[in-house]
Amino acid sequence: MLLFHLLLCGWLFGQGPYRPLSQDTIITRPGFFGNVYLLDGKRLNLQVMQWFMTGHPAAYNNIRAAAATDQLAAAGYITGSLIFLSGYLISQEDRSTGNDLMLTGSLGLGAGLLLTIVSNSFQHKAVLLYNEDVRQASEKVGWQMGIEQQGLVFRVRF
Repeated sequence: MLLFHLLLCGWLFGQGPYRPLSQDTIITRPGFFGNVYLLDGKRLNLQVMQWFMTGHPAAYNNIRAAAATDQLAAAGYITGSLIFLSGYLISQEDRSTGNDLMLTGSLGLGAGLLLTIVSNSFQHKAVLLYNEDVRQASEKVGWQMGIEQQGLVFRVRF
């Protein structure tokens, strides 16, 4: 009988299972260049995250900004590396022009790195907003059973 009461108290006051909520939330893991985002154990890229966040306006705005800055970062990396490589090749014959081109290319690479950091910041903010929306939606629907001052309580929320 005591075992039954202990199990009943554990069931009433215990923490609910996290598995149903974890299937909907995006998990953040640290990676080499920024964070890695997982949904139900699968790695997410920017386009998939954007598709998932269409129903969450605040998160969707941030993920769109992340996608735009990510594209600008790619453009910065490409143009910066091409200009830097051109400057390196030209510096064999014309040292002054080659150095100027390598400096300009370095600025392009630096801009790409800065835009990558900004994009990662927007992604992280979007994931936080998305997870908060998912948590709030899961708290609105469900049932709760417990003991309060009035006695045993059974609530159903929709």
